[in-house]
Amino acid sequence: MSEHHLDMVRQVLDRQVVDVNHIYCGKVDNIVIDLEGKPRITGILIGNGPASDRLPEFARWLSRKLFGQRRTKIPWEEILVIKDVVKLASEAKTYGIDERQGWAFDLVSKFPGAWKK
Repeated sequence: MSEHHLDMVRQVLDRQVVDVNHIYCGKVDNIVIDLEGKPRITGILIGNGPASDRLPEFARWLSRKLFGQRRTKIPWEEILVIKDVVKLASEAKTYGIDERQGWAFDLVSKFPGAWKK
């Protein structure tokens, strides 16, 4: 793997992802690399499945029991900009990764100063 690919991994991994409307979608939890022929990045993975893969065994098990194993692949062509956030070309709901849905958002949004719908 080239130094260029490793630099891309450092720049993208664990960055916040936003959709075309600046709605938060999670973080880049893993990068998909095609190693056939010349290595190339083909997408990013978002979700608790790839995020928990980096945890120790018991923490991985607990994380998956509490938050599931969702794994969403975003094709590399759908990434518009990589700066302080990774911006997608489509809306979050296209991929089912809108952070404003689910029990965690409902719970946290009840606190003063938390994000709102």
